[in-house]
Amino acid sequence: MARSDALDAEFSLYRQVETILRDQIADGVLRPGDRLPSEEALRAQYGVSRGTLRQALEALERDGLVDRARGRGTFVTAGRSEESLRMRRDLGQMIAAAGTATRRDREGRAVPPQVVISALELGGKMEIPFFIRLTAAQGDNALGIKRYLAPELARHAEDLATEKDFDAILARLGKVSWGRAWVEAILAEPRFAMMLKVPLGSSLLSLWWVDLLDGRPAACTQMLRPGSSISLEIPAAGDAP
Repeated sequence: MARSDALDAEFSLYRQVETILRDQIADGVLRPGDRLPSEEALRAQYGVSRGTLRQALEALERDGLVDRARGRGTFVTAGRSEESLRMRRDLGQMIAAAGTATRRDREGRAVPPQVVISALELGGKMEIPFFIRLTAAQGDNALGIKRYLAPELARHAEDLATEKDFDAILARLGKVSWGRAWVEAILAEPRFAMMLKVPLGSSLLSLWWVDLLDGRPAACTQMLRPGSSISLEIPAAGDAP
């Protein structure tokens, strides 16, 4: 997928590169057995240092997504890539949880991070509508979402921020479908720690996804919850769906 070469300083550079490569593996752009471009080529493409790139590759290697062979290069592994694709099919279970974030915390307009600019295909930095919703729970049971809206939805921003069933109101505007989704583990910065009432620096799971309206990116959502791993329940053979 096309990404801007100018990575946004709001996110640590190695996590941005890691997320881009993780997306390419999950989307099948990089398939099991494929060799990634050389480190020199990746550094030139993303404009990062050798240390930053190696941090990103080490994170992917820890998750079993790539195998780094000295003198041969970095290869996408088969097993965990298939697991990643299966995980993407089941991410709907987690996205459905966003509906429990019923308390509107704040809203407004802001220039989003680069990851959102790319996901919404904005073509550059600009202020767009956003809103934040939280669950009533705090600490380990907390959940919060920050949702950015494409500029053409600005006139509907108030309704979309107020409506509990975001999907329902979006469906009144056109044909809704689910775009790509990706997951990362992060540490709670002061704003996230305050929002979720968790200790500063504790582990958070950050799930991103894109909603499409008539095939075009309409909203990009970040869901945060305490923890650093995904647990999906896969029905046993013979269980009812």
